[in-house]
Amino acid sequence: SPPAGLYTGSIKIAKPITIEGRGEVRIDAEGRGSVISIRGRDVTLRGLRIRGSGENHDKLDAGISVRGDFNRIEDNTIEDCLFGIDLGQSNDNVIARNQIRSKPLELGVRGDGIRLWYSRRNQIVDNEIRDVRDVVVWYSGDNLIARNTVVGGRYALHFMYSERNIVEDNQYSENMVGIFPLYRDGVEIKRNTIAQGIGATSMGIGFKESSDVLLEGNTILRCATGIYLDISPYEPDTTNRFFSNRIAFNSVGVMFHSDWHGNVFEDNDFDDNFTQVAVRGGGGAT
Repeated sequence: SPPAGLYTGSIKIAKPITIEGRGEVRIDAEGRGSVISIRGRDVTLRGLRIRGSGENHDKLDAGISVRGDFNRIEDNTIEDCLFGIDLGQSNDNVIARNQIRSKPLELGVRGDGIRLWYSRRNQIVDNEIRDVRDVVVWYSGDNLIARNTVVGGRYALHFMYSERNIVEDNQYSENMVGIFPLYRDGVEIKRNTIAQGIGATSMGIGFKESSDVLLEGNTILRCATGIYLDISPYEPDTTNRFFSNRIAFNSVGVMFHSDWHGNVFEDNDFDDNFTQVAVRGGGGAT
């Protein structure tokens, strides 16, 4: 454990080590690059206060940049960093109980709070993420995303080409979009609360060309569109299953954007939406 105090500059870690900050160790990169870069495995960062990354989107300037497996990032505070935690081709990591803020920029030019890229079997749990752009999971499968809070962003959780992920017990509020699966198969979305969508085009959960999705026990409140479906399910002989969700106080409860079959709704509670169900694609959605 390093002595309490402020440490300036960037840190690169390439061998197994545990760094315990106890909330008393501050690391500030002073606006240059990523603050901490992990380039190995079996590293633990716990209880650090991390700030001051650069602002380069192309280089993914982050509070913590991870390129390795079996690392643990727990109980850290990350602020004034373009990206919060960036995982690239990194598997079997635990990202738990961190508090993450981006830089005080306009929404579209902030970085992502947590970013997964070609990364598998990671646990993203119990984090509090505010005022970032998105949380993104791209080309990444078999991850657990649970009990996180995301407030004040664009996409609270955005998937692309990612399969067999589990999303449960998260709290997403005051974002433009709650959860958006794009070209994504075999996901389970359970017991999440999505509320207070921002803007006239806000949506709770949006699907585009996504198949074999289970949506169960979620609460979607006060969005322009509660659930949005476009060419989903996409794969033949698959269904998307919507069981026991509460969809309430939205402008439109469920919007079918395309004339498509294969969505199964059972035991859902549609409560006081201005329009319960709307079809733009000419009907035929079941």
